[in-house]
Amino acid sequence: MNKLTERMFEINNRKAEIRSDIESKKEGIDLDACEKELRNLDTEFSDIEKRMKLVDGIKIDKPTEKRDIMDNNYTRDSKEYRSAFLKHIQGVKLNEVEQRAYSSVSDSAGAAIPTQTADQLISKIKQVAPILNEMTLLQVAGDVKFATENVRDSAALHTENNSVTPASDTIASIDLGSYEFIKIISISKTVQTMAIDAFEGWLTQILAEDIARQIEYMSINGTGVSQPTGIEKANTWDDTNSFTVAAASSLTYSNVCSFIGLLKGGYDYNAKMLMSKKTLYEDFMPLMDKSKNDLVVRDATTNSYVIMGYPVMLSDSVAEHDVYLGNFRYLVGNLSQNITVDSSAESGFRNNSIDFRGSAMFDCKPALGEAFVKLTKATA
Repeated sequence: MNKLTERMFEINNRKAEIRSDIESKKEGIDLDACEKELRNLDTEFSDIEKRMKLVDGIKIDKPTEKRDIMDNNYTRDSKEYRSAFLKHIQGVKLNEVEQRAYSSVSDSAGAAIPTQTADQLISKIKQVAPILNEMTLLQVAGDVKFATENVRDSAALHTENNSVTPASDTIASIDLGSYEFIKIISISKTVQTMAIDAFEGWLTQILAEDIARQIEYMSINGTGVSQPTGIEKANTWDDTNSFTVAAASSLTYSNVCSFIGLLKGGYDYNAKMLMSKKTLYEDFMPLMDKSKNDLVVRDATTNSYVIMGYPVMLSDSVAEHDVYLGNFRYLVGNLSQNITVDSSAESGFRNNSIDFRGSAMFDCKPALGEAFVKLTKATA
C-alpha cells in the first residue's frame, strides 16, 4: 500500500502545481490540457482510493478457539488496534474486533497512538528536520537531567611506583523540560471515505511536516526563555568562536578557512555545517580553492553537499548568510512524550469538517558551547 499512498501524494502535489500555474496566469499555459490532466488525475485518485478501501474492508476471521486468546493480547503494536485507533479519529464506525481492541488498549493506557503510526510520525519528522538525526535525541518521559563532559585534562605521564593524582575532569549537566508543540488542521468529512493506510499516510505527513518545522526552528533559534535553547544561543559569539564577513564584502575562500579554523580539533569528528539553501548557493557556490576547484561538491545521486570535507545540512530556519559548524551530537533534545493525535467534529459542525490535532512535547539545549562555531555577515 505504500506505493499507492505515495502516488496519492504525487497526484495532490501535481494538482497543486497546476492550480498555482493557473492562478499565476503562467505564460503559455494550455488551459484545455490542464483541464484534461486534472480529470485524469481525479480519476486515478478515485481508483486508488477504491482499491485501498476494498483491501481494507476484507475480513479474515481467525478460528473461534483463538479469539478469546487474541482479545487478551491487544497492544499498541496490534494491527487491530491500529485500525481501531485510526478509524476512531477518522470518525468511522468500528467493527466488533476493532471495538474490542480499542477498549482493551485504551482502558489501560488511554487512546495511545499505535506503534506503527508513531514510528511513521517520528520518521517523517526526522526527514523534514534533519537536525533531529544529528542531535542527541532522547525519548524520556517528563523532565530529564543529562550529564555531559565539561573540562577534561590530558592523560599524565606516570612514574613507576609513584602515587597517582586524580585528574580534575568535571562533568556538566543540562536540564531539559517540556514545551508543547501543537498543530491543528481542519479537513472535510470526506476524509472518512479514505482507506486506513491512505488516511494514516496523509495524516502523519501533514502533522509531521508542520510540527517538525517548528521543532527545527527552535533547535536553531530558540532563546531558552519559555522555549527550547537553540544553537544560536550555544555561545556568546565573539572573535574566539565566530568569524564575521564585512557588510560590503563577499565571502572568500580565505574567510572560509579562517572560519573552519575556529573549531577545535577535538570536535572535528562528525562535524557538519548548517545553513540555508540560499546561503549555500549565493555565498559558497561561486567559491574556488587555490587550485581552482569548486569549494562545494555536490553528490547528484543523493542531492547532498560537502564543503571542504564537511557535510552540509540545509534549513530555511537559519538566517541568511549565517553558517554553523560543529558536532551536533552536543545538541541534546528530548521528546518527553509520544506524539499524540486527536480529532473533533464539534467546531466544524457547520462546515461539515473534522479538526485533527497533533501535539509533541520537546526541549533541547547545546551541551557544550565550544563544540560550535559560527560564520556571519555584518549588517550595513
